[in-house]
Order: sequence, then structure tokens, then C-alpha cells
Amino acid sequence: MVHVTSPPPTTASHEEIIWLAGPRLIGLLFNWGLLGVLTTQIYIYHVNFPKDKPALKALVYIIYLLDWAQTCSATYDAFQWFVYGWGDISALYLVYTDFLNVPLLSSIIGALVQIFYGWRIWIFSKSKALFGVVCLLACLQLGGGIATSYYLFMDASEVSTNPHLNQTVAVRLAGSALVDAVISVSMTYFLLRSKAQALGPMTNVMTRLVRLTIETGTITVMMAILDLVFFLKEHNELHQVSGVVLCKVYSNTLLVLFNNRLVERNSREEKHLGSNDSALSEFRVAPPATLDQA
Repeated sequence: MVHVTSPPPTTASHEEIIWLAGPRLIGLLFNWGLLGVLTTQIYIYHVNFPKDKPALKALVYIIYLLDWAQTCSATYDAFQWFVYGWGDISALYLVYTDFLNVPLLSSIIGALVQIFYGWRIWIFSKSKALFGVVCLLACLQLGGGIATSYYLFMDASEVSTNPHLNQTVAVRLAGSALVDAVISVSMTYFLLRSKAQALGPMTNVMTRLVRLTIETGTITVMMAILDLVFFLKEHNELHQVSGVVLCKVYSNTLLVLFNNRLVERNSREEKHLGSNDSALSEFRVAPPATLDQA
């Protein structure tokens, strides 16, 4: 059973049904697809980086388990809308476990990833103040997510009249976009500074890291902004498409960073092979690099 203080409509036009059901279905399909991508990345990480610090491995696997919980929760809601509640218009207006899978789990996953990036910034810059700003903004968006989850739990209706709901959603998503922008700009600045001091092959490595940081940072910022705009401005379910996949975007960008070390390692091996063709019999593959060296 769900808590409802704003009774959902019992009738809806054909167009309203399309805008209620369509984005939810598309969002769920993207969610499962990105979970598949994440699973592949987890396998690559597990096979290639067994010597990472226990804390880093715990972070990766905890995020993966949280993502599975989020997808299972979203799938449960889909069954309520499209299977158990088939033909019941009021069922489409109920959000069931949406309080768990979108604002709460997504905010927790986002905060974990953002704080990890904040730690990376501290490693590069040695700036505790900047690390503190990132952690503060990450906790701010997490607090907005917890508050949103509470309000959705107390009134699990798409037509909720709770005046605080829009405010908490704005805090959560605007906070996410802001902290992602701070992370992206800061990482780019410090990587470019390191690139200017790098010599030889390290220049190419830093160039790839800068490009990767800009690309992943832009994706997460744009997803958070789209989710906020769709929720506040569009009176339909378009926000479900971006909202239900936001945590998968965070998780996949994190694993891209972790697994990017494999690209660097393979690049070094190819150069080593090319310069030592006469000594292939003595060639040994170097052990995987770890983030401990950051």
C-alpha cells in the first residue's frame, strides 16, 4: 500500500495516458540498458584491477549493488503501472516506490561518486577547501534527495499538492548540477596544469584525462539540468526519462575513469613491444596501475 493524501484522477484523456506511460517505459528501458553497460564495466574492472585498495573496490561494488536495488525498485513500479494496474487510470498517477529509486538511491549514488571526485581533486590540488566545497555540495544534493523521498513517501501521487516538493527537487538537482560543474572545471584546470609540467608520453596521458573529464562532467551536468527543467516546467512525465537513469550515468562515468587505466596500460605495452621487438621472449606485462598512485 502507498500513502496518498492527494487522490489521483480516475479518468484521463488518451494524450494524458501517453505522456504518463510513455516516458516511464522509455526511462526503464534506458535504465536496464545502462545497467547492462555498468555490469560489463564492473566485469572489466574486477578482472583487470584486483590489486586496488579495498576502499576503492568497496566503493565500486557498493555502487553496483545500489544500482541493482534502484533498477529493481523502478521495475517494481513498472509492474504496478503496466501489469497489476493495467486498465486502472488511477494506478498511473501513483508513484509506489518512486520515493526510493529516484530521489533517494540516485542521490546516494551521486553523492558517493561526487565525493570520490572531490577526493581526486584534493589529490591533484592539495586544496582541502575545494575538497570541502565539493563534499558540502554533494551533501546538499543528498539532503534534497532525502527530503524529496520523504515527501513522496507521505504522498505518493503525481498530483501531489505538497508545496515543498518542488523546492526539495530543485535543491537536489540544482545541487547535483552545481557540484558536477565544480568538479569538471576543477579537474580540468588541475589536469591542464599537470599537463603543462608533464614530459614525453605523459603529455598524451594528461590530454586523454582532460578530454575524459570534460566529457563525463558535461554529461552529468546536462542530465541533472534536463531532469530539473522537465520536472519544474513540463507538466508531464518527461522527467522520468532523465530522472530514472541519472544514477546510472554517475556510476558509468565513475567506472569509465577506473577502467581508463586499462587503456593507458595497453598503450604503454604497445609502445614497449614496438621498441623491443628483438626481446619479445623476455617481455613481461606490467601489473595494473592502481588509483593509489593518484
